[in-house]
Formats: sequence, C-alpha cells, structure tokens
Amino acid sequence: MVIKSLTIFCSSSNSLSEDYYIMAEDLGKFLYSKSITIIYGGGKVGLMGKVSSSSYNMGGKVIGIIPKFLNSKEKINTQTTETIIVKDMPDRKKKLFEMGDAFLILPGGSGTIEEATEVISWKFLGLHNKKIILFNYKKYWDPIINMYDQAEKNNFGTKSLHNLCDLINTLQEFKKIFP
Repeated sequence: MVIKSLTIFCSSSNSLSEDYYIMAEDLGKFLYSKSITIIYGGGKVGLMGKVSSSSYNMGGKVIGIIPKFLNSKEKINTQTTETIIVKDMPDRKKKLFEMGDAFLILPGGSGTIEEATEVISWKFLGLHNKKIILFNYKKYWDPIINMYDQAEKNNFGTKSLHNLCDLINTLQEFKKIFP
C-alpha cells in the first residue's frame, strides 16, 4: 500500500522536553521529502505545530482539521495548505479518519490516547485495514502496549498491538517504512 497522506495524532503541549519537538520537526521534514501529505488536528502548538510547520515550511502539503470551539482555546495554524473547520470533535475525528491513508501516533495526552485506541479498536473489529504506526518515542507508549499484551494474555482480546500496528521507537525505524 502506497501512503500518500498520513493522519497524525499527537500532543498539543508546549511543555515537553526539547527533544520531542526536535523529533517532530525532523519527522515533518522527512514527510515532506517523501511527498506525504500531513493530515492533523490543525493546531500550531506542541508536537502538532512542529511536525506540520516543519513540513509546510519546506513546501509540504499540510491539512489541518479543527472544530470551531477550539479556535478560542488553541491557535489555528496558518501554516497549512488547507484548514478545514468542522462543527465538533466527532466531525473532526471522522475527517481525520477518512482523509489519511494511514495513521501515525506520536506521544500525546488524553485526546491522542482516545484517537489511538479508537483507530486500533476499529482495525481489530475489521472496520478498516489502514496501517497504524505507533511511535513509541522514549518508551512513551510502553504502558498501553503492555495493557494490550495483558488483555491478550488474559483472553480479553485475541490480538496484541504487535499484530495490529507497526511499533517503532526511532525516526530511523520510521524511515524504513517509507523507503
């Protein structure tokens, strides 16, 4: 499967250690170099802002999807090819799901966790067959990986994240997915 657009779920926090932002910036530049369109939450803050702006500033295509109510809480990134303003969070998640050929899950908080578990559950249920890449940067996602492994071990599920996702830890591993 050729991936031309990648929906990215990630943090909107500006309080992370600098290495997270450097990783996100390098990721955005790499996606630009592969002509992969970034589909993301539309904000200019946190990892969201870094990955999108770094690609856009090099000439990459970036589509932000943001609900109306976040316009007052979160600054909409004007460094996008297109910004789609939707009614609410369910509409945002629907668009993010529809527009990406695959999903990339970077470290993030409750919103990212919700988005990640939803697309993972949907894949488990056979509602889609899109590639899911879980970027376990600095072992951030170890607790959720262990939770899915525990669910499988105790017969709460028949598949672990290893069966449903590409689990990567470094940008070099990510690059191998897109030769």
